[in-house]
Amino acid sequence: MNDITVRLAKPEDFKQVQELNHKLFLSDSRHFDDLNTNWPYEEGEGYFRKRIAGEEGVCLVAERDGAVIGYVMGGWSHLNFSAYKGKRAELENICVAEEERSHGVGALLVTALFDWAKQNGATHVMVDAYAPNLRAIKFYETQGFTPYSSVLWHEV
Repeated sequence: MNDITVRLAKPEDFKQVQELNHKLFLSDSRHFDDLNTNWPYEEGEGYFRKRIAGEEGVCLVAERDGAVIGYVMGGWSHLNFSAYKGKRAELENICVAEEERSHGVGALLVTALFDWAKQNGATHVMVDAYAPNLRAIKFYETQGFTPYSSVLWHEV
């Protein structure tokens, strides 16, 4: 783990982050068939560029030997309104290259996002995960996340 660096993403990291996000979308599409797997190359492009530029949130990357092996993006939660105490950040998405998983890279990224959120005044960080994605839910729980609410879904 000593050879992995977590840092703010730079504009030149864009393509690597976009490719990792596309792989994430392909993986997530196993859970639900309504996910637009081309989103990283469509609307997602503007989102990535904003986060990498530090607009409305952050993009952090994990790097080994000059290659991006994972990223995490975060921003401000849509739940920041007067009914809640404190400012809420959201872990919007995270992906670690398949061959780098289960070696602590994701934990480094989540810790870095927690640090960013705290430095920017957040009191809480929330994350959404697809209910069938038990591996992701277990990962988030090992990072200290606990259930807060449930979103239910009904196709019409």
